[in-house]
Amino acid sequence: MFTIILSILIDVFGYSMVLPLLPVIVTELGSSALFVGILVSSNALSAFVFGPIWGKLSDKYGRKPILLISQAGTGVSFLILALSPNIPVILFARILDGVFGGQIPVIRAYISDITTPATRASQMGKLMIGHTGGMIFGPIIGGVLGGINWRFPSLVAVVLSIITMILTLRVLIESMPKDRISDIKHRKKTKELSSDEKRRTFTGEIVVRFLQVFLLFSITVMFNSSLSLILFERYGAPTFIIGLVMTLAGVTIMIYGGFLMKPLFKKVGEKRVLLIASILLILNFAAFPFLTELWMIFVILPSFVFCMAFLPSLIQSNITKAVDVDKQGVVSGMTTNIQSIAQIISPLVATGFIEIGGLTIGAIFLNQYELIGYLAVILGIVLFIILYFDLRRYSYLYSYEKLRKKTVESN
Repeated sequence: MFTIILSILIDVFGYSMVLPLLPVIVTELGSSALFVGILVSSNALSAFVFGPIWGKLSDKYGRKPILLISQAGTGVSFLILALSPNIPVILFARILDGVFGGQIPVIRAYISDITTPATRASQMGKLMIGHTGGMIFGPIIGGVLGGINWRFPSLVAVVLSIITMILTLRVLIESMPKDRISDIKHRKKTKELSSDEKRRTFTGEIVVRFLQVFLLFSITVMFNSSLSLILFERYGAPTFIIGLVMTLAGVTIMIYGGFLMKPLFKKVGEKRVLLIASILLILNFAAFPFLTELWMIFVILPSFVFCMAFLPSLIQSNITKAVDVDKQGVVSGMTTNIQSIAQIISPLVATGFIEIGGLTIGAIFLNQYELIGYLAVILGIVLFIILYFDLRRYSYLYSYEKLRKKTVESN
């Protein structure tokens, strides 16, 4: 788990160092605000194509070799970005990073290999520690180094990718060794020959949760991908302040994921936390258009980060509970695919709103920030409705909470 968390940390570290610099990069190279969205979307588009492939390959050949290939490709993409002379090469570097962006689906599949349904959500939540660590230190280092030269953070990311590969190679234990892959194949054939019914991979239950992932990431990516641009244009924040906001968000996620997640799940229950976080997401974006001062962003940050910390891990944990062990890599790859679709569309929508400056709908004019906020509210309401009925229909998802409660009461 330490090596897995560290892999996530360094992967996010490289990304988060570059993200606050995107407005500076596109301005220096003479491009527009919309190009920030294009850079994020192009990365997601290539991940959309290749994410399921890496997941499927990890089911067939093991998690560790695929993870190493992904890490090597990520390092090369950051090296190209650091040496980029113009906009087309920068675009190519981001696309290449998406092509080799197989770490996340493979790591999710790895976690599914080594956990039970009852412990999976909290273990998935631990991944947020690595994600958060990257989001804490990345933006600040990116802001400081980027203030000197925007290429320096990418070079640091190359060095970190090499460190990750060394740790993965020397420390990580393969969760899908050849004998386990062979055993799963044998059991699969035995099931196919017997009268036992095997769960199909893409059932209605899975599709509904894929829709939840799409809605959630459409909302959060729309905000996150344009945050540096919003801080830069709406509040006139310099690179250091942009990095500081992202770092504080990362610190808050680490507190939630590292210290509050497990006791909160135990005290309140995963099901209730899921519903509370989805309601809070709607309220946050309803307030977003009215955050006219920079200090207001710091006030609302903890509640927004709460949603970011809890919703993805809970929804993704529910997805893994609906498929068999030999399909975890495939489904994890498809989950990343769904995220990538949202990451393709949402940055273009958000930066497009910022580019046009607002839109008149009938007799009402909505500025760019109202468009982002109100669209997120609509999507959030749809997400809550789907979550509510999903939890009612598939009550088995959190049946172990009832057993745990009965055990506590009997003791």
